[in-house]
Amino acid sequence: MLSFGFSAQLRLLQASDFKSVFDGALYKVHQSGFMLLAVPSTNPETSQSLDHARIGLVIAKRKIRRAHERNRVKRLARESFRLHQAELPALDIVLMAKADAQMLSNEVLQQELNLAWRQLTKRFQKNQVIDPSARKSDSKSQKNSAPSIDLQQTDSNKSKTSSVTTSSVDQE
Repeated sequence: MLSFGFSAQLRLLQASDFKSVFDGALYKVHQSGFMLLAVPSTNPETSQSLDHARIGLVIAKRKIRRAHERNRVKRLARESFRLHQAELPALDIVLMAKADAQMLSNEVLQQELNLAWRQLTKRFQKNQVIDPSARKSDSKSQKNSAPSIDLQQTDSNKSKTSSVTTSSVDQE
């Protein structure tokens, strides 16, 4: 049976948990009212991978001035996470509100949250196909290496042909 609770195990509670997400965010999802940052979930005590997602909310007073608006955004975000937690991969997620969040109706904010969970899941699954450690080393070696030039000469045609091959640089 699926559990739709929102216990302390499903929340980021320690400052170190938030710091690890901010410092090493592998996944980012932007919406008009908020941004999601995520890293794979790990148990802070044992550094082992967890089998469930956890969420932390950052709703700054500087972005959303009125307390009742901040509370509304937090309430909707918690409820949406609670309902979608079974579908989400094991990630530590931080939801950061943008100033536009207070302008959105509950329905629009809920739709954006639903879309964000789907995008986050899709990006996680896409990244699982490619080994993240190999991906980082490949991108670093491509950026630091110069294009390779291969000159080939054929005697049968009695003409010199040269072909230039360049390594593809990942443009993101």
